[in-house]
Amino acid sequence: MKKILIVSLIGLFLPVAAQADALGIRIGANAWQQNFSGHARSGDTDDRIDVEDDLGFDDENDFQGYISFEHAVPMLPNVLVQRTVIDADANGNLNGKVFDGVVFPGDVESTIDLTHTDTTLYYEILDNWVSLDLGITGRFFENGLEIKDENESASLDIESVIPLGYVAVKFDLPLTGLFVGADGNIIKYDDNWIYDAKATVGWESSIGLGIEGGYRYFDAQYDENDDEVKLRIEGPYAGLFFHF
Repeated sequence: MKKILIVSLIGLFLPVAAQADALGIRIGANAWQQNFSGHARSGDTDDRIDVEDDLGFDDENDFQGYISFEHAVPMLPNVLVQRTVIDADANGNLNGKVFDGVVFPGDVESTIDLTHTDTTLYYEILDNWVSLDLGITGRFFENGLEIKDENESASLDIESVIPLGYVAVKFDLPLTGLFVGADGNIIKYDDNWIYDAKATVGWESSIGLGIEGGYRYFDAQYDENDDEVKLRIEGPYAGLFFHF
Protein backbone atom coordinates (compact mmCIF):
# COMPACT_ATOMS: atom_id res chain seq x y z
CA MET A 1 0.00 0.00 0.00
CA LYS A 2 1.44 3.31 -1.07
CA LYS A 3 0.66 6.69 0.30
CA ILE A 4 1.03 9.99 -1.49
CA LEU A 5 1.61 12.75 1.04
CA ILE A 6 1.78 16.27 -0.32
CA VAL A 7 1.70 19.14 2.15
CA SER A 8 2.09 22.53 0.50
CA LEU A 9 2.19 25.82 2.35
CA ILE A 10 1.74 29.10 0.56
CA GLY A 11 1.43 32.71 1.78
CA LEU A 12 -1.09 35.25 0.65
CA PHE A 13 0.33 38.14 -1.31
CA LEU A 14 -2.75 39.54 -3.01
CA PRO A 15 -3.02 43.33 -3.22
CA VAL A 16 -5.69 45.35 -1.48
CA ALA A 17 -8.85 45.01 -3.52
CA ALA A 18 -12.46 46.10 -3.58
CA GLN A 19 -14.60 44.70 -0.78
CA ALA A 20 -18.30 44.02 -0.40
CA ASP A 21 -20.45 47.01 0.57
CA ALA A 22 -21.99 45.16 3.51
CA LEU A 23 -22.05 41.85 5.27
CA GLY A 24 -23.25 38.99 3.11
CA ILE A 25 -23.64 35.25 3.55
CA ARG A 26 -24.49 32.78 0.80
CA ILE A 27 -25.33 29.11 1.45
CA GLY A 28 -25.95 26.59 -1.31
CA ALA A 29 -26.14 22.91 -2.20
CA ASN A 30 -25.88 21.22 -5.61
CA ALA A 31 -26.42 17.75 -7.01
CA TRP A 32 -23.66 16.84 -9.51
CA GLN A 33 -23.94 14.07 -12.13
CA GLN A 34 -20.37 12.76 -12.43
CA ASN A 35 -19.00 10.89 -15.45
CA PHE A 36 -15.63 9.19 -14.82
CA SER A 37 -12.77 8.59 -17.26
CA GLY A 38 -9.02 8.09 -17.01
CA HIS A 39 -6.51 5.54 -15.76
CA ALA A 40 -4.20 4.66 -12.87
CA ARG A 41 -0.87 2.87 -12.49
CA SER A 42 0.90 1.98 -9.25
CA GLY A 43 4.11 0.03 -8.62
CA ASP A 44 6.92 -1.18 -10.85
CA THR A 45 4.69 -2.15 -13.79
CA ASP A 46 3.58 -0.84 -17.16
CA ASP A 47 -0.03 -1.89 -16.53
CA ARG A 48 -2.43 1.02 -16.85
CA ILE A 49 -5.85 0.36 -15.37
CA ASP A 50 -8.68 2.15 -17.16
CA VAL A 51 -11.38 3.35 -14.78
CA GLU A 52 -14.16 2.66 -17.30
CA ASP A 53 -13.05 -0.38 -19.32
CA ASP A 54 -11.22 -2.25 -16.53
CA LEU A 55 -12.88 -1.06 -13.32
CA GLY A 56 -16.38 -0.44 -14.67
CA PHE A 57 -17.02 3.10 -13.44
CA ASP A 58 -20.00 4.87 -14.97
CA ASP A 59 -22.14 7.90 -14.06
CA GLU A 60 -22.57 8.74 -10.39
CA ASN A 61 -24.68 11.37 -8.62
CA ASP A 62 -23.12 13.18 -5.68
CA PHE A 63 -23.24 16.38 -3.68
CA GLN A 64 -21.54 19.74 -3.30
CA GLY A 65 -22.30 22.24 -0.52
CA TYR A 66 -20.83 25.66 0.16
CA ILE A 67 -21.01 28.76 2.34
CA SER A 68 -19.38 32.12 1.68
CA PHE A 69 -18.91 35.11 3.97
CA GLU A 70 -18.26 38.61 2.59
CA HIS A 71 -17.62 41.78 4.59
CA ALA A 72 -16.50 45.39 4.22
CA VAL A 73 -13.30 45.27 6.28
CA PRO A 74 -10.35 46.52 4.19
CA MET A 75 -7.32 44.23 3.82
CA LEU A 76 -9.11 41.15 5.15
CA PRO A 77 -10.14 38.56 2.53
CA ASN A 78 -13.59 37.11 2.14
CA VAL A 79 -14.03 33.41 2.90
CA LEU A 80 -15.59 30.57 0.89
CA VAL A 81 -15.80 26.99 2.23
CA GLN A 82 -16.91 24.18 -0.10
CA ARG A 83 -17.37 20.45 0.35
CA THR A 84 -17.50 18.19 -2.72
CA VAL A 85 -18.32 14.49 -2.46
CA ILE A 86 -16.71 12.24 -5.10
CA ASP A 87 -17.24 8.70 -3.83
CA ALA A 88 -18.10 5.92 -6.30
CA ASP A 89 -17.99 2.11 -6.31
CA ALA A 90 -17.76 -0.21 -9.32
CA ASN A 91 -17.23 -3.82 -10.37
CA GLY A 92 -14.82 -4.82 -13.11
CA ASN A 93 -12.22 -7.34 -14.29
CA LEU A 94 -8.46 -6.77 -14.46
CA ASN A 95 -7.50 -10.00 -16.27
CA GLY A 96 -4.13 -10.38 -14.56
CA LYS A 97 -3.13 -6.72 -14.40
CA VAL A 98 -0.89 -5.55 -11.56
CA PHE A 99 -1.68 -2.64 -9.22
CA ASP A 100 0.49 -1.68 -6.25
CA GLY A 101 2.40 -4.95 -6.55
CA VAL A 102 -0.76 -7.10 -6.44
CA VAL A 103 -1.80 -9.31 -9.37
CA PHE A 104 -5.57 -9.32 -9.88
CA PRO A 105 -6.49 -12.36 -12.01
CA GLY A 106 -10.18 -11.61 -12.49
CA ASP A 107 -13.17 -9.83 -10.99
CA VAL A 108 -12.53 -6.87 -8.70
CA GLU A 109 -14.43 -4.31 -6.67
CA SER A 110 -13.06 -0.78 -6.57
CA THR A 111 -13.70 2.58 -4.95
CA ILE A 112 -12.71 6.05 -6.09
CA ASP A 113 -12.98 8.56 -3.25
CA LEU A 114 -11.70 12.05 -4.08
CA THR A 115 -14.02 13.82 -1.64
CA HIS A 116 -12.44 17.16 -0.73
CA THR A 117 -12.93 20.30 1.31
CA ASP A 118 -11.89 23.71 -0.03
CA THR A 119 -11.14 26.79 2.03
CA THR A 120 -10.78 29.86 -0.19
CA LEU A 121 -9.62 33.34 0.77
CA TYR A 122 -10.48 35.87 -1.92
CA TYR A 123 -10.86 39.56 -2.72
CA GLU A 124 -13.57 41.24 -4.78
CA ILE A 125 -11.78 43.13 -7.55
CA LEU A 126 -15.07 44.26 -9.13
CA ASP A 127 -18.45 44.45 -7.40
CA ASN A 128 -21.32 45.77 -9.51
CA TRP A 129 -23.30 44.17 -12.36
CA VAL A 130 -20.00 42.51 -13.21
CA SER A 131 -18.16 40.92 -10.30
CA LEU A 132 -14.64 39.50 -10.29
CA ASP A 133 -13.06 37.59 -7.40
CA LEU A 134 -9.43 36.50 -7.11
CA GLY A 135 -7.91 34.40 -4.35
CA ILE A 136 -6.23 31.23 -3.23
CA THR A 137 -7.70 27.87 -2.17
CA GLY A 138 -6.41 25.18 0.15
CA ARG A 139 -7.89 21.85 -0.97
CA PHE A 140 -7.82 18.84 1.38
CA PHE A 141 -8.18 15.39 -0.18
CA GLU A 142 -9.01 12.54 2.17
CA ASN A 143 -8.81 9.12 0.49
CA GLY A 144 -7.99 7.80 -2.99
CA LEU A 145 -8.37 4.62 -5.07
CA GLU A 146 -8.84 1.09 -3.69
CA ILE A 147 -9.04 -2.17 -5.66
CA LYS A 148 -9.81 -5.57 -4.12
CA ASP A 149 -10.91 -9.09 -4.92
CA GLU A 150 -11.73 -12.06 -2.70
CA ASN A 151 -8.10 -12.49 -1.59
CA GLU A 152 -6.14 -9.27 -2.05
CA SER A 153 -6.49 -5.52 -1.86
CA ALA A 154 -4.36 -2.60 -3.01
CA SER A 155 -4.76 1.14 -2.76
CA LEU A 156 -3.34 4.46 -3.75
CA ASP A 157 -4.07 6.86 -0.90
CA ILE A 158 -4.17 10.62 -1.27
CA GLU A 159 -3.83 12.60 1.93
CA SER A 160 -2.88 16.07 0.86
CA VAL A 161 -3.43 19.78 1.23
CA ILE A 162 -2.92 21.39 -2.17
CA PRO A 163 -2.89 25.15 -2.90
CA LEU A 164 -4.75 26.32 -6.00
CA GLY A 165 -5.38 29.67 -7.61
CA TYR A 166 -9.01 30.81 -7.55
CA VAL A 167 -10.95 33.06 -9.93
CA ALA A 168 -14.69 33.73 -10.24
CA VAL A 169 -16.61 36.02 -12.58
CA LYS A 170 -20.34 36.79 -12.58
CA PHE A 171 -22.56 38.89 -14.86
CA ASP A 172 -25.94 40.08 -13.48
CA LEU A 173 -28.73 40.93 -15.89
CA PRO A 174 -30.25 44.07 -14.27
CA LEU A 175 -33.87 44.00 -13.07
CA THR A 176 -34.30 40.30 -13.87
CA GLY A 177 -32.53 38.38 -11.10
CA LEU A 178 -30.83 36.32 -13.81
CA PHE A 179 -27.06 35.84 -13.89
CA VAL A 180 -24.36 33.88 -15.67
CA GLY A 181 -20.88 33.16 -14.42
CA ALA A 182 -17.92 30.87 -14.14
CA ASP A 183 -15.40 30.00 -11.47
CA GLY A 184 -12.43 27.72 -11.16
CA ASN A 185 -9.35 26.48 -9.32
CA ILE A 186 -6.06 25.62 -10.97
CA ILE A 187 -2.54 24.45 -10.20
CA LYS A 188 0.12 22.99 -12.51
CA TYR A 189 3.69 21.93 -11.79
CA ASP A 190 5.91 19.51 -13.72
CA ASP A 191 3.59 16.70 -14.92
CA ASN A 192 1.02 17.28 -12.19
CA TRP A 193 -2.07 19.44 -12.38
CA ILE A 194 -5.61 20.11 -11.23
CA TYR A 195 -8.08 22.00 -13.41
CA ASP A 196 -11.49 22.39 -11.77
CA ALA A 197 -14.04 24.77 -13.31
CA LYS A 198 -17.79 25.44 -13.41
CA ALA A 199 -20.00 27.38 -15.81
CA THR A 200 -23.23 28.59 -14.21
CA VAL A 201 -26.58 30.15 -15.08
CA GLY A 202 -29.02 31.06 -12.32
CA TRP A 203 -31.76 33.23 -10.91
CA GLU A 204 -32.03 34.98 -7.53
CA SER A 205 -35.33 36.23 -6.11
CA SER A 206 -35.84 39.51 -4.27
CA ILE A 207 -35.66 37.66 -0.92
CA GLY A 208 -32.31 36.00 -1.76
CA LEU A 209 -33.57 32.51 -2.57
CA GLY A 210 -32.25 31.25 -5.89
CA ILE A 211 -31.63 28.38 -8.24
CA GLU A 212 -28.54 27.63 -10.31
CA GLY A 213 -27.26 25.02 -12.71
CA GLY A 214 -24.49 24.40 -15.16
CA TYR A 215 -21.55 22.14 -15.95
CA ARG A 216 -18.52 21.20 -13.86
CA TYR A 217 -15.23 19.90 -15.29
CA PHE A 218 -12.58 18.34 -13.02
CA ASP A 219 -9.29 17.11 -14.54
CA ALA A 220 -6.37 15.94 -12.39
CA GLN A 221 -3.05 14.24 -13.07
CA TYR A 222 -0.45 12.95 -10.62
CA ASP A 223 2.77 11.45 -11.99
CA GLU A 224 5.57 10.75 -9.51
CA ASN A 225 7.98 7.83 -9.17
CA ASP A 226 6.06 4.57 -9.73
CA ASP A 227 2.58 6.11 -9.39
CA GLU A 228 0.47 7.70 -12.07
CA VAL A 229 -3.15 8.81 -11.91
CA LYS A 230 -5.02 10.71 -14.59
CA LEU A 231 -8.70 11.23 -13.85
CA ARG A 232 -11.42 13.33 -15.42
CA ILE A 233 -14.83 13.83 -13.81
CA GLU A 234 -17.41 16.00 -15.54
CA GLY A 235 -21.11 16.53 -15.86
CA PRO A 236 -24.10 18.84 -15.26
CA TYR A 237 -25.16 20.07 -11.85
CA ALA A 238 -28.15 21.91 -10.36
CA GLY A 239 -29.05 23.26 -6.94
CA LEU A 240 -30.51 25.88 -4.63
CA PHE A 241 -28.96 28.73 -2.65
CA PHE A 242 -29.94 31.45 -0.21
CA HIS A 243 -28.20 34.84 -0.12
CA PHE A 244 -28.72 37.10 2.87
